[in-house]
Amino acid sequence: MKFLFKLLPSGSFESKISRFWFQTWVLLASLLFSFWTSPLFSKAPLNIETRSYVHDTETGDFIYRDALISWDDMTLEGTEIRLDPEKNSAVAEGYVRFKREKLLAVMDRLELDLEKRTGVFYNAIIYDSDNKAYMTAEEVQWLGGNQLILNQCSFTTCNPKNPIWEISGNQFNYRYENFGSSQHAFLKIKGIPVFYFPFLAWPTTSSRKPGFLAPEFGQDTSNAEKFDLGYRIGIPFFWDFDPEHDLTLKYEWVEKRGFGLHGEYQYAFEAGMFGQLQYQKYFEREARDPKNESGSLSADSISESELNPERFKLVYNHNQRLDERSRMIVSNTNYSDGQYEKEYERNKNPSLTAHKFSASVNRQFEKGSTTLSVSKHEKFIEEALLNPQTDEETTVQQLPALNYQYGEVFWKSGQQSASVSVSGNLIRYYREKGWNGIGATSTQRLKYYFPLTDYAKGSLGLGRRFSRYQVRNTTQAGSEDEYGFEINEAQAELNTTISRQFVRSSGIFTRLKHQIVPRLQYDFIEDVKQTSASDIPFGGVVSTRKLATLRIENTLLAKRRYLVKPAALTGRSLNRLKQSRFGPALVQRLEALKDRVYPSEKDLIESIEELLGRKLPSKERDELLTYAERGVVLPGSRITQRPSREGPAWTLASLNFIQHYDLLKQDPDFVSKGPSPKGNETPPGKPLLPLRMEAKVQPGPQLSISYFNRYDHLKRRILEYSANVQVGVSAYNKAMVSFRENEETYEDPYGTEISAGKTFGFGQTVEFSDRLALGYSGTVDLDPQSSEFQRRLSSANVNLDYRPDCWGIRLNLNESRDKTFTSSGNEEEYVERSLLLTIKLGAADLPDQPLHKILGR
Repeated sequence: MKFLFKLLPSGSFESKISRFWFQTWVLLASLLFSFWTSPLFSKAPLNIETRSYVHDTETGDFIYRDALISWDDMTLEGTEIRLDPEKNSAVAEGYVRFKREKLLAVMDRLELDLEKRTGVFYNAIIYDSDNKAYMTAEEVQWLGGNQLILNQCSFTTCNPKNPIWEISGNQFNYRYENFGSSQHAFLKIKGIPVFYFPFLAWPTTSSRKPGFLAPEFGQDTSNAEKFDLGYRIGIPFFWDFDPEHDLTLKYEWVEKRGFGLHGEYQYAFEAGMFGQLQYQKYFEREARDPKNESGSLSADSISESELNPERFKLVYNHNQRLDERSRMIVSNTNYSDGQYEKEYERNKNPSLTAHKFSASVNRQFEKGSTTLSVSKHEKFIEEALLNPQTDEETTVQQLPALNYQYGEVFWKSGQQSASVSVSGNLIRYYREKGWNGIGATSTQRLKYYFPLTDYAKGSLGLGRRFSRYQVRNTTQAGSEDEYGFEINEAQAELNTTISRQFVRSSGIFTRLKHQIVPRLQYDFIEDVKQTSASDIPFGGVVSTRKLATLRIENTLLAKRRYLVKPAALTGRSLNRLKQSRFGPALVQRLEALKDRVYPSEKDLIESIEELLGRKLPSKERDELLTYAERGVVLPGSRITQRPSREGPAWTLASLNFIQHYDLLKQDPDFVSKGPSPKGNETPPGKPLLPLRMEAKVQPGPQLSISYFNRYDHLKRRILEYSANVQVGVSAYNKAMVSFRENEETYEDPYGTEISAGKTFGFGQTVEFSDRLALGYSGTVDLDPQSSEFQRRLSSANVNLDYRPDCWGIRLNLNESRDKTFTSSGNEEEYVERSLLLTIKLGAADLPDQPLHKILGR
């Protein structure tokens, strides 16, 4: 160092200044070298930013004022930070801020062991950004990693200085990205203890972790005693063995039944595989009532030993990818009785499944696929707990079934194209009672699209179904049969488009387009005999059809005119820009554009880019526009007319007429060879079906009006009509009303059954603010004399949500009506009611809390 100093000439002013700065840099370099080689930097270097620092020669500590220290994934800020290189520790005081990953802590004092990565926080507030939760504590022990021990602490998602709610306790064990737990904690509302938790645990991560899940509370009431369960409380426990396995166990207490045990095991041994095994069983403490739950059986035929049947459900599912184009799926479901679904699962339309099994292997090809499967579906005779009989005649097994399909467009020239498709199956049927056999079907279809003229086009489809069956009767020895049938089918369509466009120079719309599309369609399925010589209708399910349809579709399309607001850089805009990150330099150049009014923001940006001589990035362009004044017209402005832009097209209104003509009904004495034709809207000899009209008007996104009717020319009146109106006063207030009336039940030409009735539907959702929302809906039977129910309100639902910043509450009420049968065969009407209260504190859901029976049965 002395050698370097001798290189500088002595005595001059310049030499003294140079010597001073040279000595300063040498000192800083020696300090940095000592830090770098000290134990403090043995694992990770520190980056220190400070206003000033001193070195305490007695203790060897370095004291930093208003400093920021960062290393690895951690940062430490403090009014005063003292580093001890020998002990590899740090002590921060004053305003202290410590950040690691998603955790941020603010405190009065911090003692940190840099080598062990542990420490102690005093009078700290900790914020978990993932869970949006705050924790306050007099003392926090950081045990390393993600584990914190908080003493004399509280937990909340509200403002920690004035929380609406908080959970407080003597000690919390908090593991970030894992679980938090506490013993002997209190839930406080506005500082008042309202609930005591002997033990409390909550997840601090969205990933799977073992532990107790939120309890499940509910209440199910019904006028029918066999469906009235009362309160239901479930306590689930989740255990993940590893990333490929997990197990969920739940104990459920049912007020009027007893208790139940639920278990669910899930696995995924490899990518593309998922499996599930689920078992539920209820241990009912009281005997059931045979008069109401024996169904078609006599109540006297039920012995006492049968009044406490087993109640269970077993489910197994396995889904596995075999290769890039193949997949195997296995599924199995067992129910103990036909009433389980309706009683415990609240399924309004139970499947009456006793046993359902299926397994399949599917292979995908470029233009088709094949599936090999086996299946069995066994059903109970009726929805009755004490009648466990299954329907042997409807229990069908497929052992096995091979399905295939193929399709390709094999020719195309201009607007003409032709495609072919082939599909079919080979199935072995087996029943426990009745006819069994082997069936093979194949369907080939050819589709041709062609233009008639420049303004019209058409399509023609031809198909043929081949069926072959070999059957035998298991109840009669030597009873065998073999037969087959072929069915031709065809579809044809001719359509054209007539349109006219209207351009408007003023008004709401820039242009309107009226489009009329007449369509003439014909659908044909040949009438053939589908039974064997012994008249066994095995496999005969294809109904004949000769249906002509004329459709006239009217559509009114519109494009809306949106006025563009002028834009200008006013004096206020430039003052705000001067204080932004853009600074005075840019403002000085933009002074030339001050108070110039441009027709649109686009014109303003083009002038700014021309002035600056460069293209602005989209982010910078958008940020500059936030400082512009919009919709201003300053004195002396040359803008005389506001520009406009054209929005996208949407359907403003539509009006469709559908007229079916059933050619089969021309002959009043027609009797089909196979299954009866579908549709009973008109009597034989009257082939013209009721005219259908569909209308819809949608002036904007907040209003929609639709109407449908069916006019019978024979009776000269409308037999069925419905109307629906959806209104949105705003994006936060939407309502709906509907009305439907149908004189009698009927079946349309495609087999869909439409029930008779006269109903009124209503619904509304209103968000009064960001905190309060209300929603309700329902359906009312307006003609109870023709209805099989006495109760006119067939269904109803009410939801009330109140959600402040750090907590929320939701009230939900559901009601529905239904019927069941007694042992005497009489129908009994009952009402199901579910009333739940859900409480949410911050990001943590508390269980549904059942209210008492506020509503009477």
